Amino acid sequence: MTNIGVLDSGVGGLSVLWELKKALPNQNFIFFGDTKHVPYGTKTKEEIFTYTKNILEFFLEKNVRNVVFACNTTSAVAYLDLREYFLNKINIFPLIQSAAPYAVQGLKENDTIAALATRATTKSGKYEEEIRKINDKINVVSIDCTGFVEIVENRTYDDKKSIDLIKEKLQIAKDNKAKRIILGCTHYPYLAAIMKKIYNVDYFDPGYYLAKTVKNSLENKGEGKLEFFVSKNPKEFILSAKTFFDIEKAQLVNL
Repeated sequence: MTNIGVLDSGVGGLSVLWELKKALPNQNFIFFGDTKHVPYGTKTKEEIFTYTKNILEFFLEKNVRNVVFACNTTSAVAYLDLREYFLNKINIFPLIQSAAPYAVQGLKENDTIAALATRATTKSGKYEEEIRKINDKINVVSIDCTGFVEIVENRTYDDKKSIDLIKEKLQIAKDNKAKRIILGCTHYPYLAAIMKKIYNVDYFDPGYYLAKTVKNSLENKGEGKLEFFVSKNPKEFILSAKTFFDIEKAQLVNL
């Protein structure tokens, strides 16, 4: 039985793995968190391609032929090149491209969606591009939320500096009268409860819809095993991962 690989720059992708596990409880998953290079959102396209390519090659060694990009940034700036590079070797499920068709459901003409995302995702314009393929009458405002990933990775949820930064970014969504907010980085669902207290609108988690896409494409067969790998700080990763999983071990891999 082959495994499904799930990758992210850090602990954020665990929110996607959680949805995948609910959708396909019998499947075997291997998660790789590239904690050595987190955050991806401030890296160049070339760096993101290289980091992700190395992880995909690691997955191939683990007999993984289906990989979920539980990372908006990688899906935004490197997916097409990586799909070509690993053509006929790995089947890739990208986050943004899989979830975007669902993001406009229930919205009316001229309604506004705010996409909270990393700098790299925001600069790519990928959310605007994918949403406009579905409905070009919807307004999309991308908001660079540099700093949010660090809040999650360092678990500084209650710090005044963290709360002030979240308020600052959500004020942009408020000013644009956003009817829906996309949590456009898989770290951001960790902050959803805080966000809702500041601006109580509809929050869209792409991870849920990515899991739905994967479920519709792959069989729910396996032993339900979970394996975790990281490129740095396994102990810190485990502390954050306990938000979703009863995890005791994360293996360190030097990539």
